[in-house]
Amino acid sequence: MKIGFLGGTFDPPHRGHTAAAALAARRLGLDLLLFIPTARPPHKELPPDTAGTEHRLEMTRLAARGIAEASALVSDLEIRRGGISYTADTAAELMAAYPGAELWLICGGDMFKSLPQWRRSGWLAENLNFAVFSRGGEDAGELERLAGDYLRRFGIRARYIDAEPVPISSTELRARLKRGEGGAYLDKAVYAYILEHRLYGALPEPDALWELVRPWIGEGRLAHVAGCRETAARLAARWGADVREAESAAILHDLTKKLGASEQLLLCAKYDITIENFDPAFESLLHAETGAALAYRLFGISEAEREAIRWHTTGRAGMSLLEKIIYLADTIEPARSFDGVGELRKLAFEDLDGAMIRSLKGCLENIRRRGGKPHRLSEEALAFLLEERNAGAGRSNVSD
Repeated sequence: MKIGFLGGTFDPPHRGHTAAAALAARRLGLDLLLFIPTARPPHKELPPDTAGTEHRLEMTRLAARGIAEASALVSDLEIRRGGISYTADTAAELMAAYPGAELWLICGGDMFKSLPQWRRSGWLAENLNFAVFSRGGEDAGELERLAGDYLRRFGIRARYIDAEPVPISSTELRARLKRGEGGAYLDKAVYAYILEHRLYGALPEPDALWELVRPWIGEGRLAHVAGCRETAARLAARWGADVREAESAAILHDLTKKLGASEQLLLCAKYDITIENFDPAFESLLHAETGAALAYRLFGISEAEREAIRWHTTGRAGMSLLEKIIYLADTIEPARSFDGVGELRKLAFEDLDGAMIRSLKGCLENIRRRGGKPHRLSEEALAFLLEERNAGAGRSNVSD
């Protein structure tokens, strides 16, 4: 039996880890591929923003699921053992668990260079084989010469595996996640886990978020949500709001739209959403409440984004800039075709509050014309905006 194992903090595990492991499994013909997250690495301190051991273990499990080249498993033996994770101790446990197996340690060239300084390096040389990858900038010829030198001096059996490195380290990736970037370097399931558990101070990246959310939306609404995202980004840029927040809120605003009333009410109960004296006339508006709660729970959005999703159907008195942007983006996105939408689109980029007033007026008038019941929050939103506008006009007249 041929077994390869790859250790590391996996903080987080990214495509560089999985691509190297999968290539090694293919080149070496491994029967079993083991990922082994460390408890404490011997050569460095864990950073202050490190994820907990259980989080690192679960993220590594999620990342390993995407590898088809060999039977890929994640072992918690170093975490269970605790303390500093020495390769020699791990190799000894693996030899006891898999007697007679051919063991290959998969490692980077930088680690391979320091091998003579490892704990029990002589024992490792006698009992392990080494599959060595370079990181960006390392010379393949140098590593191959080093492997030959180690074989002569220490009897170390090593195979250099030439591969195009994924140009990211976990340290750099954590920094990118804090800036709302880096999702492309992560398996979707790992990225979703990071957002859900709010690890590393990660902010949702719109492109990566879009790929996560597409299955939730349904094919029939994808064009609408994409149009809302585009419009929200343009409005945010025009009025000085955070473009990333606007895009994220727009992507998530219809997260639960396709759910039926019974499912919406179940989500209301789950997230303690007050629906006292629920009026079936407003059943179609429940998705704003449930979508906001679910998006906040699963996708790491800010409170400001949550509130923008929550009020995108009715509006409310005293709306924030982001709330107005998402409300209007939902109303004027390119697929909308009601009478006057062209003028409303133009107005939204010239006078944001004016566009809100016109949109709310039109919505309320349309509901009344159809014999419906306007929502109290929409009426309050319109009254608030009109009062603010009149007060502003009054102050202007006084100054004149």
